[in-house]
Amino acid sequence: MDDSETAKRDHQRNKSEIVNTVKEMFRMEKWGDDEYRKKLHDLVLKDEELVRDVIKKIKEEKGTR
Repeated sequence: MDDSETAKRDHQRNKSEIVNTVKEMFRMEKWGDDEYRKKLHDLVLKDEELVRDVIKKIKEEKGTR
């Protein structure tokens, strides 16, 4: 598996974790709870970083960097 595929997989896993966290918040009726809000915020920041990494890896592989 090349670097861009690994980065894409990590991004997909993080997106799944975001969705699962939101589902858990609704199930536990803790929408807006500070603990969950922080967890979601951290996951979104991580996702932004992962997206940048995916783009960087793709550009490197295509030689357009």
